[in-house]
This record gives sequence, C-alpha cells and structure tokens, in this order.
Amino acid sequence: MWPRLLIGGLIYVAATLPWTSQRLPRFFLPALAAGGAILIVGALVRAVVRLARPHRPNRRADATAVLVNAVATLVFVLSPAARLAGSTVGGSSGAPRMLAAFGDWRGGEGYPRLSPHRGVDIAARLGSDVLAAADGRVVVARDNNDACGLIVVIVHDPHGYRTVYCHLVEFAVTPGQHVSRGQRIGAVGTTGQRAWPGYEHVHLELQRGSNPQDLEDPAARFAGCFDGAMVYPAERLLLTYPVRC
Repeated sequence: MWPRLLIGGLIYVAATLPWTSQRLPRFFLPALAAGGAILIVGALVRAVVRLARPHRPNRRADATAVLVNAVATLVFVLSPAARLAGSTVGGSSGAPRMLAAFGDWRGGEGYPRLSPHRGVDIAARLGSDVLAAADGRVVVARDNNDACGLIVVIVHDPHGYRTVYCHLVEFAVTPGQHVSRGQRIGAVGTTGQRAWPGYEHVHLELQRGSNPQDLEDPAARFAGCFDGAMVYPAERLLLTYPVRC
C-alpha cells in the first residue's frame, strides 16, 4: 500500500511542477495517472475482500488498509472522474466551460491543490485567441518562468483592477499598449503548469490594485461573451470571457 501511495505522490508532484511537466511527453503523466487509478481501485477491492474474510489475525490493519485506499480512491479516482465528466458539458447559453472556479481546492483535472485557486480556468482549444476581458493598458507580457508560464497583465483604469492571463503560447500585445475589450492579446497554450490533453485553458485572475495577493472572483463580474455591438457600462468594471464563445 505505502509504495503505491509514494508513487502516486511523486506523480502528483511531477504534474504540479512546471519544470517537470514541461519536460515530459504530453500524454505521459495522464497515462501514469490512469494506470495509478486502476491500481488504487484494485488495492481497495483486495483490502475489502481481506477485511470480509472471517478469522483474520489482524483486522485492525485490514480496516486501516480499507480506509486509506478508500480515501485514495476518492481523491485520485472519483474526483478526477467527476471533473472529467463535468468537462464534457458545455456552459449555458454558449458560454465557455469553466474547469476550475475561484477558491477551488481542486485543479482543472480534478486533483487536490495545495492552496485555493487564485482565479478561474476557462477551457479553450490550443492556439485559439485569448481576448482582453475589458479595456485597459498592458503592463506585463513575458514568460514568468513559473506555474503561470507566458503571462499578460492588463490594468483597468480608473477602476483600480488588473486582469492576469496565464498559460499563453504567444503574445499579440506589448507592455504599454492600450487594448480594447475583446481584442486579441495572445493565443492559448500550455506554458507553466502544463494542462493535460483535453484540459487546455486560460487562467484568469482579477487583482485589486497592485497587490498580487488582493484577489477577487472574476466570475462575479462576467457579463457574458464579448459582443462588439454591445455598449458596456464605463462606471464599473465588467468582464467578458477571455476566449471566443
């Protein structure tokens, strides 16, 4: 049991570290995760069978094995399976799918996170356009060399907010440039903490002021998909989805 848990932990660490995930083949970690899920379920079944046998000499150890494998199944099998099922369902009214919400303790693939999610993950096809969520001025467009990867940051004056876009594969803007809502600022990629196949997305954060730790849920300000014919109010900050609907 313990070697399997150790291997599972190593796979989890490899998947969450950009340095590791970017250097492995794209399907390597998902394949390992699928194989690990099969092993975990098999271990749970064997533990239950042992516990059900009469006259076992160490039933406390058998019960512990059932408990540990049941928790592992919940965390590493059922949670990702539920996220996979949910990721196949589109958003309402043509809105893009949201893989991970603000404050979520599960990542886009359904595995546990070590900290609450800082923004929202909006599903999108690789290479598709990333759009500015509101009018503003680009202050950052660079490779952050961390989990965010290629990052764009836009300041939205006079509202005192910044939107942050992560995991791009290329930039279409430069620092100092003014952009309009719905303008293309880059393309969807898997830089930084690499998304698994089928879970590609734009990570969007909403920060108050210049403090990266002062965060707000972007979803609370979403006004739907960008519509070039629509007039958006200027007295408050409304966001449109950072991908095309």
